[in-house]
Amino acid sequence: MSGLHIKKTGKAYLLNESDMEGMVFNTPVPFFDAPVSCGIPKDTGDVPAVWMMMPDDILGANDTYCTRAKGDSMIGANIMPGDLLVMEMVPEYHSHDIVLADIDGERTLKTYYLAENGEQWLIPSNKKYKARRIDGTMNVRFLGKVKAHLRHDPQDTMAHIMESIEEARAQMAVEQAQSEDFKKLVISPACADKVVGRLHELSDGKQKPRDILMPLRAAMEAGAIRRPTWAEYGSEFGFKRTSKTSLSDYTDPTKNKYADEQQFWSLVDIFRSLIAR
Repeated sequence: MSGLHIKKTGKAYLLNESDMEGMVFNTPVPFFDAPVSCGIPKDTGDVPAVWMMMPDDILGANDTYCTRAKGDSMIGANIMPGDLLVMEMVPEYHSHDIVLADIDGERTLKTYYLAENGEQWLIPSNKKYKARRIDGTMNVRFLGKVKAHLRHDPQDTMAHIMESIEEARAQMAVEQAQSEDFKKLVISPACADKVVGRLHELSDGKQKPRDILMPLRAAMEAGAIRRPTWAEYGSEFGFKRTSKTSLSDYTDPTKNKYADEQQFWSLVDIFRSLIAR
């Protein structure tokens, strides 16, 4: 720990959601998505960084990075599990700085304190934990001090954003392929067994009958396939043709508790008969 110049503390400040209003997040800062232990030191390892945009207002003149806090040993300093920590790599550390210390390869967030007798301490901000004196048997490095901590992240990480987008695109591609495949089977003069088999696949515990009906109804509305007549429905599915009965009555679950299942299987039979003609 030699070479430290101890000065009066400059406290890190907490930014709440309201504090960040009006700030311009225009400076890229590396973010290491490995929580910093605020309890018993635990090696977080070197995790490849992604980037976050941060406002210049809270950045210092030195290299800066962001990481995540966990544990409850620093709650007295208002650092809560999950807070986003803005860490500054300073050339000198002040007594009372909240620092990220690497102790024999294990990392922990604590308050650094230099006593009048020259002893150096790492102090938790929770009475459940004990202070730890730094002695000559320890290999200790400081990896930055807390410049600021954010209770609400100003933005999601780019890696998570891109991962979410890719997952959504993949799901959309699957749904689009299913929809196109289904439309081809229904619209083309395909074998009736293939149509019914495809309907079975789509509904086999993965989608509800109502979900399967969506492309069917869309195809009918678009005129790609004709709407079945009442005679083709028949009375075997629990609905009789009367002056007060309509197709919407038949398909409305509030009026027919079997609407989803009955409409699904009736349409299977109807499309099978239509394609077989």
